[in-house]
Amino acid sequence: MLAILALAACAIGIIGGATSLGGVLLIPLLVFLSGLNTHEAMATALFSFFFAGLLSTYFFQKRGSMDWKITAPVCIGSLVSGYLGAMAGADFSAGTLQLALSAIIVVPSVISFFPALTTNVAGSLGNRGNTVLLLAVGLFVGFICGMTGAGGGIIALPLLLILGYPALASIGTGQILACSIALSGSISNFSNGFIDFPIAALLAVCSISGSFLGVRLVHSLPLPLVKKGVTLLCIATGLFIAVRVFV
Repeated sequence: MLAILALAACAIGIIGGATSLGGVLLIPLLVFLSGLNTHEAMATALFSFFFAGLLSTYFFQKRGSMDWKITAPVCIGSLVSGYLGAMAGADFSAGTLQLALSAIIVVPSVISFFPALTTNVAGSLGNRGNTVLLLAVGLFVGFICGMTGAGGGIIALPLLLILGYPALASIGTGQILACSIALSGSISNFSNGFIDFPIAALLAVCSISGSFLGVRLVHSLPLPLVKKGVTLLCIATGLFIAVRVFV
C-alpha cells in the first residue's frame, strides 16, 4: 500500500509542480491506503505540501514567473488565517468540509473558463494592483485551506484567474501559498495530534521529485493552453471531491 501511495504522490507532485493543484487528491488516497481518518489525512497532506511548494516556488522564481506584487499580499493573508481555519476544521464533519471545498473550487473555475465573464468580474473590481483585494483573497484561501487540508493553489488559482491575473503568475502564487498555509495550519493540526509524520515524510520526498518535472512541463507549454488546462483540472477536482462524499 505504501508503494502505491508513493507512486501516486510522485504523480500528484508533477501536477502540483505544473499547476499548484493536485495536493487535495492526496487526501482520499491517504484515507484509502494508509488507514488515516479524514481529519488526519487532511492534516498530514497539508504538512507535506510545504516542502514541494518550497521547491516549486524556487523554480518559478528562477524562471521569472513569480510576481511578488500579487503573491506577497495573498501570502500575508493566508498566514494570518490558516491557523484559524485549521482550528475551525476540527469541529466540522468530513462530509461538510468536502462539500464546501468542492463548491468553492468549482464555481470560480467555471466562471474563469469563460473569457467574457472573467473580463466583467475583473473590470468591475478594478483588481490590478488592488492590494486590499489580494489580501482578502489570501485571508479567504488560508482559512478554507487550513480548514480542509487543501493546498493553496486549488482555491487561489481559480480566484486569481477570474480576477484577470496572468496564468503563470497565479500558479506561482499557488506554489508559495502551499508553503505558507501548510506552515500556519500545521501548527494547529500538530497541537491536535492529527499529523502522521512518517507518512508526511514519504509524501514530501515523492512529491518533491514530481514537482521538479511539473515545473519544467508548464514552462514549455503555450500560456492559453496552460490556463484552460488548469481551469478544467480545477473543475474536475472539485467535482471529484463532491462525488466522494456520496460514494
